[in-house]
Amino acid sequence: METQSRLSEPTTGVTPIPAVTVVICTYNRADRLLLALEALTQQTLPGSAFEVMVVDNRSTDNTAAVCQAFQEQFANFRYVYEPIQGLSKARNTGWQISQSLYIAYLDDDAIPYKGWVKAILNVFETVQPKPVSIGGPIYPLWEIPRPDWVTPVMETLFTMLDGGDAPRWFDEDEYPWGANVIYRRDALEELGGFCEQLGRKGQSLLSGEETLLNATLKAQGKGFYYSPQAAVSHWVPKERITPDWLVQRSYWQGYSVALVDSIVGKSSLYQRLSSTWNLLKRLLELIPLLFQSLSQAKSRLQIGFLTQAKLMLSWQWGYFSRVWFG
Repeated sequence: METQSRLSEPTTGVTPIPAVTVVICTYNRADRLLLALEALTQQTLPGSAFEVMVVDNRSTDNTAAVCQAFQEQFANFRYVYEPIQGLSKARNTGWQISQSLYIAYLDDDAIPYKGWVKAILNVFETVQPKPVSIGGPIYPLWEIPRPDWVTPVMETLFTMLDGGDAPRWFDEDEYPWGANVIYRRDALEELGGFCEQLGRKGQSLLSGEETLLNATLKAQGKGFYYSPQAAVSHWVPKERITPDWLVQRSYWQGYSVALVDSIVGKSSLYQRLSSTWNLLKRLLELIPLLFQSLSQAKSRLQIGFLTQAKLMLSWQWGYFSRVWFG
């Protein structure tokens, strides 16, 4: 690809192509990227067993310098510059360049546990039928102490995932999450990867690219596997630990789901009727929750109740806004 520039090239023809490529798509998070790369140097498998690829999506900080400093610590390392901004575009660039069998996507602000790569390979080599995708726990790294008003319902908006201590297939309505997800490369190639209409672009909170891809794979009868050993810790910055940020995040989640629904072919009329009905229904459902919050003194309980009510409404409003106003 003409858009890529590499600090170093993995040797081909001399050493085998690693089975796993760890793809880190990054945008102006050099300080967090540094910690992710440090963790990858400490994996229980030798560096020759996997490839590390950083896809720089138009960063203006010192991301390239951080990668330059780390290239000597990996047997297989690539720095790729992707000038077209968008997380989906950067993810597609990663798997398209890689020749590995498995593509492990790691957020630039996530830190993999030492046995992460080993756990990934173990699942693909031992579990039958072979999963199309693997996910593992995503534990929060709070920049400030977790507020008392953050309820379990809100945890998904912080990209927290804990599926238990036992390996298992994901349930019908469960999927791995993008901060820590691994796909078979052949599946990505067959479907063309991630939909580039969806996903983060710069500071935008648009998402849905993983939802669409996973739902398509599930419709083909493919299985998703949960490995508790394939765990990462994920940074939760203080700027996001506010009710206002959660409401904004919830709005864009609803907006993204509506966009996915339109892409998969749900009719405009159906979406408009259902979104209007669901918005009205949600408003009625919120009345008892609001009364419950008013019965509390000004406390963490009241903040929690009010925030939860706003999240429920903002998700539905996001869906409604995409359907009606586009």
